[in-house]
Amino acid sequence: MPPYLVVFMFFFFLVTCRGGNSFAKDTYSFDRISIAHEPDKIPSAIPRSFLPSSVKFIDTVELRSGFSNPRESYLKLESADTLDEIKKTLETRSSLGDWKLLQKEEEKNKTSYLFEGFIKKSLSILVFEEGDKRVLKYYFKKQSTY
Repeated sequence: MPPYLVVFMFFFFLVTCRGGNSFAKDTYSFDRISIAHEPDKIPSAIPRSFLPSSVKFIDTVELRSGFSNPRESYLKLESADTLDEIKKTLETRSSLGDWKLLQKEEEKNKTSYLFEGFIKKSLSILVFEEGDKRVLKYYFKKQSTY
């Protein structure tokens, strides 16, 4: 499946879901891509240990290269944790050794992280404030077919 088609389907899904709750708690699968709004579980490629303690899952997208191999994943969630608690969770997690913090950039109320994992995996995390909640966006990509 061409990458531009995946991106188009993802943005179409997001625009459609903003109109109301008609797609709430639904999961759609198209060949090797799965899209979910308010999912019960997150994509298997995103490490659970990078998640804050209190979360509400908003959207997920997962592209697989085979039956069980996730190649790309996206997760959007909201958290009631403070910005400092979230930053501490992410930075403590990176010190365990299997994910290496490559880059951290902070702007006004937005922080972005770039992590590198074993076997050419990358994980980008954006953290920003939206009202009284913090929104986190996780982008996972595996560069190899292993």
